Amino acid sequence: MKRLSFAGLLCLLLLAGCRPGDNEVTVEFQWIQNGVPYTQSTPFFKGDTAIAVDLFHFYVSDLRAGDELLSDVLFVDPSDSALSAYTLDLQRKADEISFGLGVPSDMNAMDPTSFETTHPLSSAFAMYWTWASKYRFLKAEGRFNAGGDLSNAATNGGIIWHTGTDALYRTRTFDVSVRPGDRLVVKIDLDLLLGNVSLANDGFTHTTVDTYSTAEKISNEAIAAIEVVVE
Repeated sequence: MKRLSFAGLLCLLLLAGCRPGDNEVTVEFQWIQNGVPYTQSTPFFKGDTAIAVDLFHFYVSDLRAGDELLSDVLFVDPSDSALSAYTLDLQRKADEISFGLGVPSDMNAMDPTSFETTHPLSSAFAMYWTWASKYRFLKAEGRFNAGGDLSNAATNGGIIWHTGTDALYRTRTFDVSVRPGDRLVVKIDLDLLLGNVSLANDGFTHTTVDTYSTAEKISNEAIAAIEVVVE
């Protein structure tokens, strides 16, 4: 009886050590403005200029904790809880997080019609440029008004940033310790993103030759505006 009781206790301990979530990590993407989560289309200011971001979609690729691959590609929409929070397998503690903003060249050459509609690279997410046979890496749209009043649509300027091409794929590594069961938050700071950008000069790009310099600037500023923390 004593041996049976001990064996039973051991089984219970093993079961308790295998609770759901013990080998997982939650990865949440947030857009941040003035230090707090941003609400889609809410006006904010850069100096005297009023700004509202109405859409902000992007790809995150080769997401890793140390050398462990968490996901090959994710589609992110910070305004949609279903597309901004992911539960991913994580088997062991790691001391750094790394990923790419956009998709690497091998993925960029893929056919979106070859994927199921739920796959991030499918045409259902409207991130594929048919004319270029490539994916958009970042698709951001919004409005700005140098006079500070977005209610006057006639005087608003538009923000359209559609970046892509293999040369604009950006990667970054973050010194963040993460372990199974943690909640990892990836924060995109809109103030940092916009800090070095002149909306009057760099408010539009489709990554064509005439606006390629804007696409390059936005790609650089976007990856630099990201912070990764465990909360």
